[in-house]
Amino acid sequence: MAESFFTRTGGDRYAATPATVGPWSAQHMHGGPPSALLVHRSEQAARDAQATGSWRAARTVVDFLGPVPVGDVEVRAAVVRGGRTAVLVDAELSAGGRPTLRSRTWLVRLPDGAPTPTTVSTPPTTSPESAPPFTQWGFPYAEHLDWHLASGELAGPGAAATWARPRVPLVDDEPLTGLQRACLVADSGNGISAELSWDDWAFVNIDLTVHLLREPVDDWLLLSARSQLDPAGAGLATSTLHDRAGLVGNGAQTLVVQPR
Repeated sequence: MAESFFTRTGGDRYAATPATVGPWSAQHMHGGPPSALLVHRSEQAARDAQATGSWRAARTVVDFLGPVPVGDVEVRAAVVRGGRTAVLVDAELSAGGRPTLRSRTWLVRLPDGAPTPTTVSTPPTTSPESAPPFTQWGFPYAEHLDWHLASGELAGPGAAATWARPRVPLVDDEPLTGLQRACLVADSGNGISAELSWDDWAFVNIDLTVHLLREPVDDWLLLSARSQLDPAGAGLATSTLHDRAGLVGNGAQTLVVQPR
């Protein structure tokens, strides 16, 4: 068990640990950890640029330009739109001098007073404690999260839902923020809702979009996902994220479907 998904090596550089390894190749990362790392760096850039107020990352769009090799990476982030109520940050992750991921992340300034909700969020009907553990995935990223099956079959076809929480921090011993945690989990939407055999088909996502309504109440997130495939070879995985109190956010992934 690695102690984190990444460790700092100085400046904008990070070293990926074996915990980042995904299901498609032992040499490449799962998309969740590097996506969360882009949010991590974007939040830092926004904090450095905004001197006052409380800010929360509310949305990110990550484009996957290519597989991310497990090893040293560099992450650069820059504020492209600053303001009193919202900040937009562009970030790029490079490996071996080659850009592999790019993101755009919005952060919103939290108001001094609490607004009155227009709707009441309904808590989910299951909890992590009532859902059975799932341990059938054998690749390192999956082994560094706890998975508790809420509905469907994680190892079979069709829509499914699972409670999930990371077992280690994202970077060294730093706590994860809400959007970092959401990205780390939401990039598994296409995995838990696979419509095709993992042995015969690859259904890799080329992007990840996550909207976050609010900060989760604790480490656990309930990921509910469904994949829809087009015979031409494309697909879309959509997901919702809940915590114990109710809706937290949603995610979407564009899929490229190919025989393995």
